[in-house]
Amino acid sequence: MRHCMLDMMLLVRLLLSFLVGSSWVVFATVMAEKKGTTFGGVLGGFPSTAAFSFLFIGLNQSSEIAVEATVVFPLIFAVTNTFLLFFSIFSRKGFLIGIVASLIIWLVSSMLIFLSGFKDFYFSLLFGLIISFLTYFLFTRKLNLQPFTGKVTLYGFKEILLRGLGAGVVVAGSVFLSQIGGPVLGGIAAAFPAVFTSTLIILNRRRGLEFTRSASKPLAFSGIFTVIPYSIVVHYSYPVVGVWFGTLIAYLAVFPLALIAYFAAKHT
Repeated sequence: MRHCMLDMMLLVRLLLSFLVGSSWVVFATVMAEKKGTTFGGVLGGFPSTAAFSFLFIGLNQSSEIAVEATVVFPLIFAVTNTFLLFFSIFSRKGFLIGIVASLIIWLVSSMLIFLSGFKDFYFSLLFGLIISFLTYFLFTRKLNLQPFTGKVTLYGFKEILLRGLGAGVVVAGSVFLSQIGGPVLGGIAAAFPAVFTSTLIILNRRRGLEFTRSASKPLAFSGIFTVIPYSIVVHYSYPVVGVWFGTLIAYLAVFPLALIAYFAAKHT
């Protein structure tokens, strides 16, 4: 009976992650097209897959296991941000080459971290910050990615539906892996570039390669300024105030940082 109840709860939470994840990607990509790559990119990089994963791990298992999943997360997510960096580099040869090469680099790097078996939060945070700084430096100093302005676009119901379905499947799949893989693998799955990948695919289809490459910088900046700090707040707040209040506190804490990410992306 208890097993059936847990299975039902997992299905409900996967459905919620699908609905919220798909809605978020649709909203972020629509805003990128209407308001420009900087605004839309910062929205797309705001905590989503990671937040869903930590929340659902905490609800479906325990806040302690969710905290364990944050141990490896800063390092893994810093690697996830390099996914956007490598995409912006390799996509000079074409969109598909950029996506495939970046995903392969992310997968190999993440598995090496997983196989290393380390479980030191401060080590993860230190090297995550170092990698994030290098990513930020290369985006601002070595890659000349100019922002694109938005334009008014009309969307049909079919376009919105297909956009949401594709993104929702990717996000829900990432959340599912984080539920069944244990704390360390859960942290890696939480950092999977589900929203990044979905956003890049949609923007490339709608606005072309250069628009998509331009959006990769604010996406990365938003991740650096908000997602890693989000995981830090979760790490310390979940054991004290629980999953729901910890999630609320984490979002409140990183909202001002999203504004910093926006201005950093706009003026660099």
